[in-house]
Amino acid sequence: MIKAIEHISFTVSSLEESLDFFCHKLGLEATPIEEVDHPDVKQIIGMPDARLRISLVKLPGDRNIELIQYIQPEGKSLDLSTNNTGVAHIAFEVSDIMALYENLSSQGVTFLSPPVWTRSNDGQKRWGVCYIKGPDNITFELIEKRE
Repeated sequence: MIKAIEHISFTVSSLEESLDFFCHKLGLEATPIEEVDHPDVKQIIGMPDARLRISLVKLPGDRNIELIQYIQPEGKSLDLSTNNTGVAHIAFEVSDIMALYENLSSQGVTFLSPPVWTRSNDGQKRWGVCYIKGPDNITFELIEKRE
């Protein structure tokens, strides 16, 4: 039986660029980069010649985003438009979406739009929501919830 989400993983082209985004822009912490050339990992991923570099970005709630850079075999970029089948995104709950929007915009982070406030049936602002593009064009959602 499934008990919980253990981690989420993204394959990236550059661990350094990805860690800059998660650590310096989003303010998260990560483990040191680890070089992986282990028979068990090669068997798990079904690539007998694989060599990887891995770092875990620590998330609130004691979970991680695993970032993997394939040194061998090197992968290729895919179209990660959110309308393409199989493309996913992670939504981060934030405390002040407008401040984060201004901060990340000043650092060159690409937003698909400024935060949009959804409204309840009585017209009250409920959620501030926006999409951002992270490393390798991966989409992330930012959400500020109001009760």
